[in-house]
Amino acid sequence: MKEKETKGKRKGIYTVLMLVCIVVFLFALYKVVDILMNYKEIDDFYKDAQDDFVVQNDDGTISYVDLDKLIAANPDVKGWIYIKGTDISYPVLQGKSNDYYLFRSYTKDYLVAGSIFLDSSNNPDFTDSHTIVFGHNMHNGAMFGTLDKFMKEDYRNEHQYIYILLPDGKWNKYEIFSSYIANLDDGTFNLFNNNPEAYQNYINLAMSKNLYKNISAPESGERILTLSTCTEDSADDKRYVLHGIFVGTVDSIENE
Repeated sequence: MKEKETKGKRKGIYTVLMLVCIVVFLFALYKVVDILMNYKEIDDFYKDAQDDFVVQNDDGTISYVDLDKLIAANPDVKGWIYIKGTDISYPVLQGKSNDYYLFRSYTKDYLVAGSIFLDSSNNPDFTDSHTIVFGHNMHNGAMFGTLDKFMKEDYRNEHQYIYILLPDGKWNKYEIFSSYIANLDDGTFNLFNNNPEAYQNYINLAMSKNLYKNISAPESGERILTLSTCTEDSADDKRYVLHGIFVGTVDSIENE
């Protein structure tokens, strides 16, 4: 009798464990499907944006962006960011706070990837001495999900320039000169304008942390553009950053 009771208890325990395993598996499957659906939504949304606002050449490079149409739909659109040969090609938004477009698209609807957005304290025309642009690090490579590739100097050498299209139809051109993993409190995210001392201190900071070994510090005193996204280790105080120095404007990037 005792043996039968023991077998019955074991069977019951096995049954409970099996049910627990099934529940855990189904929950994990749900989370995976949810993540994949979110990524598909992101890809579809920004593919539609490319179709609606961007004209591309046969090689995938941009020949035209209808920024006026975007701004008419949402005046918070301040430009379009593009790095040739990468997936970075998005409208740039600016909200009243840095939280506003964290999970909103340029249509102001909820989107887990949010938007690429300009620091709310920056001038919207990119004329500050230091301008910061933020974006999510999506694991499918969307938004700024490929910024970590610029930690390698060889990759930077193949993709040297960041372009920002402004409402006047001109493209700001920035040459990438520094990349590293920053701490939130190390001074990387300090904003300043028309302050020579702060400017030089910032250049010194960027070069002291720079992962590139064969690129000299900028000497022109031109404006600095910083791109920033979270690192992949989920550390709340760490960010991938990429610095570019303004080198001028161009009418078109087709032959750049």
